[in-house]
Amino acid sequence: MSVRTAFAVALKLLRTKRGLTQHELSKKVTQSHVSRIENEMTSPSLEAIIELARVLELSPVALMALVCGAQDALSAGDVLKIAEKDLQDMALLQDSIPLEIEETPHPRITAAAKMREEVQALKEQGFSQAEIARKLGMAKTTVQRHWHRSI
Repeated sequence: MSVRTAFAVALKLLRTKRGLTQHELSKKVTQSHVSRIENEMTSPSLEAIIELARVLELSPVALMALVCGAQDALSAGDVLKIAEKDLQDMALLQDSIPLEIEETPHPRITAAAKMREEVQALKEQGFSQAEIARKLGMAKTTVQRHWHRSI
């Protein structure tokens, strides 16, 4: 079953269980959009999923567990157990993640910074560019580039 179909089926089921019309379900999501979702003509955005879950008085995770379960022919409970195991395996089940993820520089940037530091250190010790190139096994042009940059 496609995700679009699974979402449509889950949304219709939940809306019916709550006794809501498409119009009543549409607060920030328009009634026509709800209809298009339920008729498999479109997929909801993440914001729409969260808003629909809020109106259904359900967590977005519960809504998506139903959708994923329908897609893979599993129960929502099975989907949640799999998700719990995945998060446990990644040591993320009990942690809240920071809003900003610390970016690690690309390995080439890190390597270039290290080379620049080595060149600058040897420059301060009085080595010439040619001597540094031989000592570090670098091309003279690479040494020259790092020679003129500060750390």
